[in-house]
Amino acid sequence: MQLQQLAPALVVVSAITTVAASSAPVSNGQALRSTEQAGYAVTGAHFQTVESWMKLPYARRFAREIGRLSIAAQLWTKRLVFDLRFTTCTDATCRPGGRPETRRYRMEFAVYKRSTGELVCSTSASGASRCPGTGRNWAHQRCRPGSAAQFALVADPRIVNVGIGASGCDGHLAYYPVPLHANFWQARLGVEFGATPWTRVPFRRPARRLAVVSFDRPAPPPNAAEIATLGGSTGGIAGRWIHHEVKMTRNGASGRAEARPGRLWDEGYGFTVYLMP
Repeated sequence: MQLQQLAPALVVVSAITTVAASSAPVSNGQALRSTEQAGYAVTGAHFQTVESWMKLPYARRFAREIGRLSIAAQLWTKRLVFDLRFTTCTDATCRPGGRPETRRYRMEFAVYKRSTGELVCSTSASGASRCPGTGRNWAHQRCRPGSAAQFALVADPRIVNVGIGASGCDGHLAYYPVPLHANFWQARLGVEFGATPWTRVPFRRPARRLAVVSFDRPAPPPNAAEIATLGGSTGGIAGRWIHHEVKMTRNGASGRAEARPGRLWDEGYGFTVYLMP
């Protein structure tokens, strides 16, 4: 494929202040299920941006229940899944039940084939499997738990912005080439508990519901959106598009939820992901 036929998917990670609160509507689309993810998805448009602000949790608090924790944003086409995350483990083994450890988050970006789950490229891989445009320093970025952070995943040929950084994690910018005709028909925001979007994860139920992390826009709200479409529509999860609750279950289908998001608040921008008893 010639270079002029490609458009950049822009990956930006930076830090900023979080938060706020009020009530908003529940999901208006069919609930989706996953083997390792909990949060919200939006469909019904050609999406350009998914971004949010959060305080990175101390993963050691969940060492009994889970082994791995990632705060993630995704954009999906019919063929590919673009996955951007802050990720860490709750102990040295990355499995539940270990001795709790405070570990820094790594910034990771990966592309997968949706039909098979096969890795196309990632920032932590080497050689031909490394995503073009990301550079070796991606593998060395670390973010402190407890720090306020922002990330954004943007797919738009018109974007020429740069990343910024502060407070616990260096900002970073990368371009990944995608076909100009690519339709990002779904965007997701939430927590991943597996190494890939299709991993089945070991999980121990807590005695009570445990809050993992809250997503929102900074306060006071700037001129920034959690979700944006190529056509110019912007807003929170509860925008003009269809939004879906994403639940984690043992088999990724029917069954009791192991992790799920709470109700949307702050005009549809804010929500919290919980581990379920």
